[in-house]
Amino acid sequence: MKMRTKAILGGIALVLAAAAFALYRSASVLTVDVFEARKGPIDEIVTSVSAGTVKSRQESTLSAEVGGRIARISADEGTPVRKGDLLAVLADPELDRQVDAARADVLSAQEGLRQSEAKRDEADRRYRAESARAAANLRQARDDHLRASGLFRRGFLSKAEMEQAETRLANAEEEAKIADAGEAAVRAVDREIESLKARVVSARAKAASLEGRRAKLRITAPYAGIVIRKTAEVGETKIPGAPLFALADPGDLYIEAPIDESESAKIKVGQKVKLFPDAYLGETFAGKVSEIKPVVEVSKEVSRANTIRILPIEPPKPLRLGMSADVEVLTGGKDNVLLAPSAAVMEREGRKFVLVVADGRAVRRDVTTGISNWDWTEILVGISPGEAIITSLEIKNLTPGSRVGIRSRK
Repeated sequence: MKMRTKAILGGIALVLAAAAFALYRSASVLTVDVFEARKGPIDEIVTSVSAGTVKSRQESTLSAEVGGRIARISADEGTPVRKGDLLAVLADPELDRQVDAARADVLSAQEGLRQSEAKRDEADRRYRAESARAAANLRQARDDHLRASGLFRRGFLSKAEMEQAETRLANAEEEAKIADAGEAAVRAVDREIESLKARVVSARAKAASLEGRRAKLRITAPYAGIVIRKTAEVGETKIPGAPLFALADPGDLYIEAPIDESESAKIKVGQKVKLFPDAYLGETFAGKVSEIKPVVEVSKEVSRANTIRILPIEPPKPLRLGMSADVEVLTGGKDNVLLAPSAAVMEREGRKFVLVVADGRAVRRDVTTGISNWDWTEILVGISPGEAIITSLEIKNLTPGSRVGIRSRK
């Protein structure tokens, strides 16, 4: 009886041991996803080191041309405006006083000119009347003197009568001289009028200049657009040249993005670009490189980078100023090359490698790569077509030598 019990217990122990071994073997095999290396086309892509920003090709900073206190603001950031719309008004009481004084000077000069022109008209009328009368009297006196001289020579006129005729002629000549002096008075008034006209012109010019300065206290939009920045508040005092607003035309957009200087030599104007706006996740917009800035910029965020400009091509949805977008520039490509998923290519200590499935285990294969993009990497040396490259690298405890089983193939 005891022998039978021992046999039964021994059998149970063997079964349990076999089950434990099977469980151990099952637990030690990791199931992985693989990609079978194959040949195909690949695009060479250069990506921006940080997201690009949507900007406007027509963007202006509107500044105060004259200083003053901000009395009114009519636009805020994001406000759409039309050409000529009022954005802000500055106040300058001293300039107002100067304008009022200049206008008063204009009125005073105009009144002085009006009075002088009236005086000139009166002097000219009086001169003409007196001159005509003196000329008539002189003609008459000369005729009388000529006639009296003839009568006196023939003895028909006394000496006293002759002297009277001579006196009348002398008086007429004196009156004519006095009348001629009246013309000089008219000319003097003419000179006064010219001086007053010059004063009016000068006063008007000064008033126009001051009014032009005061007009600059009104800040208006030079073109239709959107206010993208406001650096002014009511009550602040601004000096000449101080920025108040930034205005941009939303209909003339481009994307500006930084490219690492080590990749910048690959960028050429006209190259195709893929844009991935953060506002439209999962969507791709087309564009092309329109400009490469010649200066390498240095910043803490992106180290050394060349800035490029990209023109969007028929965007399927509206781009707005300030939006961000990831940028991929298509700089070249190859056909019929051996490909591996870029996510499956790892690098340690300066050496690139992939894990492949060989004889039920994960095996490290060092590789030499060619061009690559986010999705694919060209494999020059290290693996052959058809080899199973492990893509599920997130699996815990997956290392070279791990026992693996294939869950899915692509």
